[in-house]
Amino acid sequence: MNMSRTTKIVGFSVPPIIVKEVETLAKQERRTKSELFREMVRVYRRYRDQRDRDENRWIMGIIEEAKSEQERNPMSIEDTLKESNRLSRSGTRQAKKLGIKPQDIDRIVHDYRARKQA
Repeated sequence: MNMSRTTKIVGFSVPPIIVKEVETLAKQERRTKSELFREMVRVYRRYRDQRDRDENRWIMGIIEEAKSEQERNPMSIEDTLKESNRLSRSGTRQAKKLGIKPQDIDRIVHDYRARKQA
């Protein structure tokens, strides 16, 4: 008969003040530190999901504002090209400031997308 555990023991380091705080919280709530940790992970996951939804709403709001502005005050092709060039120069300056080279771009985008999916 297999009597394997349904949980795993995890070890990690935290400052002593955090240990004291976790122990105090667990005692106040009459819960184990493990229960408290599981709840912290669930709460953090909900927080992160909400943060991502808020960020997406913010981005979509900016896109809608830009579309509305374009409808009210359309840019000429010449103005669009000037703006594109200005943004390109700005991006190039930022990349240079941050030490980002053209060959780094794919890796940076891949890493960003992987973090967003995690």
